[in-house]
Amino acid sequence: MYSMQKFNSKCVRKYITGILIFFSYIAVTCDYKENTSALNVIDVEKTVGKYNILNLSDYIEGINYITLETNKSSLISVIRQIIYENEKILVLDQIPGTYTSNCYLFDSNGKFYRKIGQLGQGPGDYNFIFNVSIQEKCIYLTDRHKILTYDLNGNQIDIIHLLPNEIPLEYINLRSVIPLKKDTFVMNVTSVSGNYPKAILLNTYKSHAKIIKEYPQYIKLNKISQSLSTHELGFMYHFQENIRIYKPICDTIFTICKNAEIEDAFIFQFGKYKPALSFFEAREDYLEGMMKYIIPQSINESFKHLFIEFSFGKHSPEPVELKNAQGGAYSNTKVCSVFDKFNSKLILMSQPIKGKFGFKNDIDNGPVIWPRYISSNNELVTYISPEEFMDYYKKIDNPNPRITEIAEKIRMDDNPIIIIAKLKS
Repeated sequence: MYSMQKFNSKCVRKYITGILIFFSYIAVTCDYKENTSALNVIDVEKTVGKYNILNLSDYIEGINYITLETNKSSLISVIRQIIYENEKILVLDQIPGTYTSNCYLFDSNGKFYRKIGQLGQGPGDYNFIFNVSIQEKCIYLTDRHKILTYDLNGNQIDIIHLLPNEIPLEYINLRSVIPLKKDTFVMNVTSVSGNYPKAILLNTYKSHAKIIKEYPQYIKLNKISQSLSTHELGFMYHFQENIRIYKPICDTIFTICKNAEIEDAFIFQFGKYKPALSFFEAREDYLEGMMKYIIPQSINESFKHLFIEFSFGKHSPEPVELKNAQGGAYSNTKVCSVFDKFNSKLILMSQPIKGKFGFKNDIDNGPVIWPRYISSNNELVTYISPEEFMDYYKKIDNPNPRITEIAEKIRMDDNPIIIIAKLKS
């Protein structure tokens, strides 16, 4: 009898202990979720007015300068997009004032390998490249009505047709497409209907693509201005095995996961600087709206940080007056920033040199650096023109040997110089 009571007593104690552990786990889990949610808020409003010069050495471990080979077959006009993956440098180039775009492939030493695809009217040609990407050892070029697929050597392996009867014409006018996984793509779109989705999921079968899922926006506009469509489109990019997508019309950066589910990733807190719906509905003057609001222009994401570029409009602490190709004047109100994903801290950056946006290069006193791409290996990738590179070089007291070597070899009409740096984990 005594042993049975003792046994039951032990069971009760174990049961109670188990219950306490369970509820403790639930409490900790809920607290963790709340903290995680708080960490995802990018509070722009409370940070406006506070600016800091950030040193490059606090973020990277070293710099590698790569001179791209320049010849008649690889002459770059203006870089629209750059990608560095699998020891390959992929450059999407566009001739200013035209719709002519070219895609060039270089190796990790800058040696020109080949041009990817060609402009033309043939079945395997492209008319205009909207965007390029590298995923699962394939290169993807998105044209108006098709996705051209190549291996990493630049050989065409497939043409995926975006058929008008499968994909409404209103989604074809302005959009970008990148692969989520094999045979599955995410399309970022605008629409003239006013009832457009966040994104569309496409599946391919026998070289044709069809819509298999739409991610609704829940924000309906009465009218969308064609002139504002590039701002409404926003941008998307790969992060690890998922895709991030952001549209300025809402405050959230979403994650489209490999299982095709969509989740909130980060939320901007703009407060009084948030663009009104009337801005996107063209009920406000475009230039006036661009000066009134703060709008993200690009995001690059590393393991630890978001590198966010904003248009600050009249709130810019250091507007830079520039001239366009026609000789007219305009004001660059860009502000760069860094958001630490682990402590929820947003830092707005001052220009380390007047008119130069990015990190102060305290490593070799070379160019001010700002990422144009973050590789899957956590590498910062950017570029600089020979003219700007030489301007920095002339101001360096004791340039390192690599910078001197480049300065002695480059000509002003050479291709841009690629900069690759390993980010700290």
